[in-house]
Amino acid sequence: MDFSRKAMDIGTFQFNFVRTLSLAGTGGAEVAECLLAAERVKSRDQESWVREWAALAEKVERAAVAAADGGQPVTARQAYLRASNYYRAAMFSLAPSDSRLDRYLTKSRELFRAAAPLLRPPVEPVMIPFGAASLPGYFLTAGQPAQPTLLVVNGGDSTNEEFVHWIGFTCVSRGWNCLVFEGPGQWSARQLHPELPLRPDFEVPVRAAIDYLETREEVDAGRIALAGYSLGAVFAARAAAFEPRICACICDGLITDVDAAWRAVMPALVRNAPPGLFDRLFRAFEKVSPQLAGFANHYRWIFNVTEPHEIFDAWKPYNVNGLAPRIHCPMLLLYGEAELAQTSEQVGRGVLSWLRELTAPLTIRMIGYEDGWAATHCQVGAISTMQATVFDWLALAAGAPARLPGMDLGTSITTMRKYWASTRLEHDVADLERRQQHGPAHPGPSRHL
Repeated sequence: MDFSRKAMDIGTFQFNFVRTLSLAGTGGAEVAECLLAAERVKSRDQESWVREWAALAEKVERAAVAAADGGQPVTARQAYLRASNYYRAAMFSLAPSDSRLDRYLTKSRELFRAAAPLLRPPVEPVMIPFGAASLPGYFLTAGQPAQPTLLVVNGGDSTNEEFVHWIGFTCVSRGWNCLVFEGPGQWSARQLHPELPLRPDFEVPVRAAIDYLETREEVDAGRIALAGYSLGAVFAARAAAFEPRICACICDGLITDVDAAWRAVMPALVRNAPPGLFDRLFRAFEKVSPQLAGFANHYRWIFNVTEPHEIFDAWKPYNVNGLAPRIHCPMLLLYGEAELAQTSEQVGRGVLSWLRELTAPLTIRMIGYEDGWAATHCQVGAISTMQATVFDWLALAAGAPARLPGMDLGTSITTMRKYWASTRLEHDVADLERRQQHGPAHPGPSRHL
């Protein structure tokens, strides 16, 4: 397998392999098992990917059940966690009509829940009231009253179980509670409540999650921070604009207009085609690109649509346009250089224009190719790098808010100029650089942890 820069694009076999292997540090993967599955997957053959990861998941699940039946809880816990992750890898790109999608998703969730009470401290499955429905999540705590809490918003294709590994376990080790949850349209929430497709106004389910947190004695209601990854970064930014109880907001991989980002990477012939022709061309590309087919299958499911043009029509309201001035809590934005290399000038302009409108304290951390796969979308392959960046920033925001600068762009300006070097973009980049040196012209109120 090629693990060079060109393989870092979201949804490639290499990206999904590294994403699955990333959970090894918290017990969600074993290097030898993942390498064995990867060796058996055929290049550009999506069915072989599903088959090999499912076979591995079933093998490890049998080992977990045998260990549990044999009175070996530690061995069972370890195998449950790995099998859960492998089923997630297998189901990632299955079509909505494939019965394996429902089965593997259920297995991934149930096996993680079998491991949850065996963990120390235990991971608590929770259901968050949401109108007539309830949203699934996990709550982690060290058990102390009135502690700071990180609320984590999933992305377009991540699961609760995956994000307990990504950020939940480290929260507890750093003295934080953590609530990971799925809102309407996201994996288990979509399965449990098919009447609730994905929705753009994610501040509504975030509000329900914060309402739930305020009922728990372990939570200091005045210190609730929010983190969103990938599409969840858009949801987190939206929630920060509408929800005053959020004291700090972390957005990993934020783009300000999802529809624009999707269309920017499409050939003009497809992008400008009428719906009927668009669908025919798109399906032709799906046949030769497992990467594209996987994404399209997943978003057909979460939007409850069938035609390719319906997926793109559904993305149109997913943006944070005009909301930057409404955000008053400190913000941390994380990006990898691979994200800039893979996007377009149009998307870059949208992000830069949005940042220019932001008056809240802003920190941007850009991770370059010199740090290898940490430069990928959401730092896939470098979870510890992401965790250190997030919690070092949270520690400063919580413990010494006066030291948090109004704008800290780090090395991001240099990287932006490498990829967004047009005259039109230079004005926005230069303006951010001036604001870092002198502060925003009209700083808004800020609320620190």
